[in-house]
Amino acid sequence: MSYPVIPRKSWAEWKQMVHGFWPGNPQFTEKDYPDLEGKVVIVTGGNTGVGYQTVKSLAGTTKAKLYIFSRNKEKTLKAIEQIQSEISKEYNVDNREINFIPLDLGNLTTIKSTVDQFLKQEDRLDIIIHNAGVMVPPKGSKTTQGYELQLGTNTIGPHLLQKLLDPIFIKTSELNPSGLSRIVWVSSSAHFFAPIGGLYWQDYNFEKIPFTKSTQMYAYGQSKAGNIIQAKMWSKKHTAPNVISSSICPGYLLTDLQRYQSPMEVAVFKYMCFPARFGAYTELYAALSPDVKDGQHSVSFGTPGIARNDLNDVVSNEKVWDWLEQQVEPYLT
Repeated sequence: MSYPVIPRKSWAEWKQMVHGFWPGNPQFTEKDYPDLEGKVVIVTGGNTGVGYQTVKSLAGTTKAKLYIFSRNKEKTLKAIEQIQSEISKEYNVDNREINFIPLDLGNLTTIKSTVDQFLKQEDRLDIIIHNAGVMVPPKGSKTTQGYELQLGTNTIGPHLLQKLLDPIFIKTSELNPSGLSRIVWVSSSAHFFAPIGGLYWQDYNFEKIPFTKSTQMYAYGQSKAGNIIQAKMWSKKHTAPNVISSSICPGYLLTDLQRYQSPMEVAVFKYMCFPARFGAYTELYAALSPDVKDGQHSVSFGTPGIARNDLNDVVSNEKVWDWLEQQVEPYLT
């Protein structure tokens, strides 16, 4: 079995990766966020890390009705309590509506029940931020359906979640001004390490080549390239002209994503990376800024960036999208 082919990076791609260590100050911040009273926003994985900071900023500034979709009920309810306490002190606001619905992106059979619970409570959805994810887990980590854990959790699970939410999301977008309805697919600069075309077709579960630090990153990059393709393809596949679907690299951040790293690696991350709250600026730039365009890829901490050039190939992207559609089709009903 041959190893994945990783395209050589262009000068512009190298420049963007290096720029991530010195991105400058965020330009689109809380003072710029619009009033979202009456609007409904979902943040997956909003109980920790960047997702937590994103929910906190939304709760403190926008008046949106918020939903955290995450796995751990106890941890999420505790996070909501902490957010309420922090926004009271930092934003002088009290008792914003933040709701929890359980979501396990690693088990496709459970995602419809998550959406069904949401639909029992809501008749609109304005913004969804696909923030939840996993990075370089231990060797052999799989989803319930047997996918490599990063591909399943970061790409296939969100694809199914979005597809199940599409009817209410598109219906809401028809009532909204153009550009208010947003889908944010949280990718990573690791997409530059994805196999050519995004998916390693010969062995997308990475079972036939040795498990090394490099192949771990190829697999993670594959899942994040998938998010960029999803962002580009969603609008091509749906008649929803008011919607902006875009991807982001939130930045080089110290978050729970490093939970599987060695102590030495974590020490390096602490030295080189930014606090999670900076990643929220990138997420909310993509979710709220009037400057963001459909299909755009944004980078830290809220500025237009570039995705790897081969991920702009329409034929290749169609192939990945069609494959994702096939993976989730059995779980739609």
